[in-house]
Amino acid sequence: MTKTDFAALMGEIDTENAIIRGVSVITVGEARGHGMQVDEETLRQVKAAAEMYSGGLKVKTDHFSGFNQIVGTLKNFVIDGDQLRADLYLLKAHDATERILEMAQLMPDTFGLSISFSGSHEEVGDTMFARCTEVYSCDLVDSPAANPSGLFSAKVDSEKKAMDEKQFSEAIAAALAPINERLSAFEAFIGEATTKFEALAMKPEIEVEITPEDESKEDEESKEDMSAKLAAELAEVKALVANFGAKPVAAPVAVEAPKADEPKVPTNFSEALEVVKAEGLSGSAATRAVIARFPDFYLAARSEGIRTL
Repeated sequence: MTKTDFAALMGEIDTENAIIRGVSVITVGEARGHGMQVDEETLRQVKAAAEMYSGGLKVKTDHFSGFNQIVGTLKNFVIDGDQLRADLYLLKAHDATERILEMAQLMPDTFGLSISFSGSHEEVGDTMFARCTEVYSCDLVDSPAANPSGLFSAKVDSEKKAMDEKQFSEAIAAALAPINERLSAFEAFIGEATTKFEALAMKPEIEVEITPEDESKEDEESKEDMSAKLAAELAEVKALVANFGAKPVAAPVAVEAPKADEPKVPTNFSEALEVVKAEGLSGSAATRAVIARFPDFYLAARSEGIRTL
């Protein structure tokens, strides 16, 4: 059984109610790519700003996205050591919810949360610290700047919320059930094989004349057939034991590539930047191209004064 299986059993991932508990909102340390640090004061400020929303802080499926990308809310904020954590309540009717739950179970370290906020940063000596006066959303991204270890960070590997003895026994029993069932079937098969081999060893007195050559051939064919079945049963049991605790691999889903004559139409600054980068531009050249071709998107993002971590 993998560590993510145990995480789900411990209640961190509640697939039935579409809740992921204890996700990392922001972590103390370097905000990668932003030239600043997150400290304990940053955590306190983000927590206070997030708790201003009585219904929870909205979560979207990327920065600078719109209404349709709102996939849930964050509630129950708590500072846990070097991290601000919360519970992610996903919208059951949203198209992305099932995928997010599966990703949280299979690959929690490959994506995470990133806050969208505003505030004047504080410079202490040669170090710049992030400061938050207002937070707008906390969005799911593939490389969060201030959550370097992903959705849960160290929580999945911690012993903070260990299963009690009863829960552990039930989990192991459930995982071993298919192997025990197969072993019982294998034991029955061995009994049947033993009976057949014993029958082959006997020399019944029958009226039909059977030559020694025919009898030997029949015995060999029966033994070969039984040996093949025995080998197949052993292979299945070995496969079950070898894969004990492994997560089933989902069948690949074919994704239809966008047609060349249907280019993506951007709806915000971030998407416009992706469009020009796909055309071969990068860095400041890409930004200048967006300003020239999509000035409204650039002005909107600029006027909001939004930063992301």
